[in-house]
Amino acid sequence: MKQRLKKIDRLIRVQQHLHRKAELDLASLQRKEGELKEAQEVLLQTMGESDALHGLFVNVLAKRLKDLSLEEVRTQAEIVGQKSLTVERALQVKRSERMQSRLKEDIRHMREREELTEILEGMARKERTSLP
Repeated sequence: MKQRLKKIDRLIRVQQHLHRKAELDLASLQRKEGELKEAQEVLLQTMGESDALHGLFVNVLAKRLKDLSLEEVRTQAEIVGQKSLTVERALQVKRSERMQSRLKEDIRHMREREELTEILEGMARKERTSLP
């Protein structure tokens, strides 16, 4: 039982590590999405400015804006997937912690039974030895 408890402890530590990594990856994707939105806003502001040379680069700016928009859509899809993965990792940790809790409870009950058995056996020995 103790060895099983050690394995579950190790499993929980690994799952917690994977959960933290999933959270960090999610934060990274959300930061990337923010940067893409910011870059799009800058391009839109640039396209809105009236500049004599600006007309030469409208096609380039429009293509870059389209590319940023597509990248943002891909990033949003990755965020959805990463959120799902993060939730699944958190659920795995919770399930393992519940399993660990049940195992600890079983170990405690087993120890209590052993202690009770020892007490009863000790009482039975004392009663037998006290008789003439």
